[in-house]
Amino acid sequence: MTSFKTETINERLIQEVKGFIGQDNRQAIKKLVDEMRAADLADLLEHLAPDERLFIFKFLEPEGAGDVLVEIEPSVQGRILEDLDSKAISDIVEELDSDDAADLVGDLPAERAREVIDAVTDDVSEELGRLLPYPEDTAGGIMALEFVAIKSDATVRDAIETVREKRGEVENLYYLWVIDDFERLVGVISMKDLVLEPPEREIGSIMNPEIISVHVDTDQEEVAHLVKKYDLVTIPVVNGNNRLVGRITHDDIIDVIEDEADEDISLMAGVIHQEFAEESPLKISRARLPWLIAGLFGGVLAAVVIKQFESSLEKILALSFFFPVIMAMGGNTGTQASTIAVRGLATGDIGLMNIGKRLWVELKVALVNGIICGILLGLIVSFWLSDYALGFIVALSMVLIVLNSGVIGAAVPLAMKRLNIDPALATGPFVTTLNDILSLLIYLGLVTIYLYVTT
Repeated sequence: MTSFKTETINERLIQEVKGFIGQDNRQAIKKLVDEMRAADLADLLEHLAPDERLFIFKFLEPEGAGDVLVEIEPSVQGRILEDLDSKAISDIVEELDSDDAADLVGDLPAERAREVIDAVTDDVSEELGRLLPYPEDTAGGIMALEFVAIKSDATVRDAIETVREKRGEVENLYYLWVIDDFERLVGVISMKDLVLEPPEREIGSIMNPEIISVHVDTDQEEVAHLVKKYDLVTIPVVNGNNRLVGRITHDDIIDVIEDEADEDISLMAGVIHQEFAEESPLKISRARLPWLIAGLFGGVLAAVVIKQFESSLEKILALSFFFPVIMAMGGNTGTQASTIAVRGLATGDIGLMNIGKRLWVELKVALVNGIICGILLGLIVSFWLSDYALGFIVALSMVLIVLNSGVIGAAVPLAMKRLNIDPALATGPFVTTLNDILSLLIYLGLVTIYLYVTT
């Protein structure tokens, strides 16, 4: 029998588990549930059919079920929750950390969420009431309410006793936040410093008053930037009065970075709001179709541009042979520039203060690439058509096309960032289609001028 402690979900294990379910081998399923880590079990469930997932999931205790649910892809998680009654969900919610509980309840339909909130204990209901109003992509939306705070006039002994009292409530405890009598954040002390100081030492004398914190309304992407920049493992969250209201730990930041990367990649490819584990063809189609339709109309517009230069093409039919080259060079150059711009904005390497510098760099890069590619294409056209003048015109158009595409590819994401629009929307179909149209205009426009002058 396969060891269930393996971290790799392979086809053999999946088929073995399916066999247990088909045979109604509850003992083997129970052994699987007890031995597998939550993340591995979540991975396994994503590879099973909906009825098979539910069969295994019902063997989990509420605490274990919660640990597994938070690891599962949202689309799969939603289908599991649809098959559970409100009482079962409320039992799970009570075992979760406040931030995970709020995420789970927040994804439920409104009526179902209300049933769950009414079924949980007053303490959990109060926590949900504090967290759910915050947008899910803000510091308030990803923070947890479990933390340890100590007054600045308390002693080290008092602080250690507080930690002991909350050891079952607060996980991954690295720092204690120091507050004043009005619960305003005034300092921080690490666990290491705490245990090394004498018991009677006052917290205010050993705390670090230089605290990096975020407001509840801070965008989660900005929170991730701060954590990365200052190498933090946790960051406190305050409200408008600087009162400490929660904390965000490194595991939540990892999720944020992954979510932001997934979102940017999806937007760059023209795939909006599609989960990786989604299995419904209609939902997947709905996520991809808008950009495909936009690209379709962009292609029609490109055809209209070509139609306007019909007379030029009739004179030199061979000009149409180079449409794929022209459009590919424009699209590829624009995608390269926009991808670098989006990545730089996402990582913080490119900021609004150095937009001009970035555009100047892209302009120089595009000019170098355009000259090299233009010379190569110009030589090919010159020898192919035995027309060196036309070869020069095609070479010039290639230089202008690459230059135009490089600048547009970098400028559009930067402009969208300044307008507080996700820069990733600028890449993929948007930049590619725009550059296709402009590239055709440049190419056919220069050739038409050349034919007009020489005839």
